Amino acid sequence: MAIMHRSAAKVGRGVAVVFIACSLISTGCISGAVYTNTTMPIDVNFDETPSHRDSRRGDLRGSSWKTLVIPLVVAQGRLQIDWGDSSISSAMREAGIERAHYADIQTLSVLGLWTQRWVHVYGE
Repeated sequence: MAIMHRSAAKVGRGVAVVFIACSLISTGCISGAVYTNTTMPIDVNFDETPSHRDSRRGDLRGSSWKTLVIPLVVAQGRLQIDWGDSSISSAMREAGIERAHYADIQTLSVLGLWTQRWVHVYGE
């Protein structure tokens, strides 16, 4: 009888582990859960985008848009605080760009609790 009880407990734990793993994978929590650093175009319509070798790049390295997430276990929610500047016009002004051709946004995230975004503008 004690042997059946132990094996049933092992099966129960195994089912719980599989259930939790499937839940995390289906919500996308596994990919990039610890660290993510991506750069993506802000606009995907490149029909009229010129390709110039002499175009300048403007970055907002000194300034960025930051997000701090504080999980609230008691309220089963989270407190999210955002601050900073990641506007295209600020990146253009900082780099002396008068005409923007396209822009990228770089996102750095650590544990989903700290996120920082920078805008990269390309133009003349």
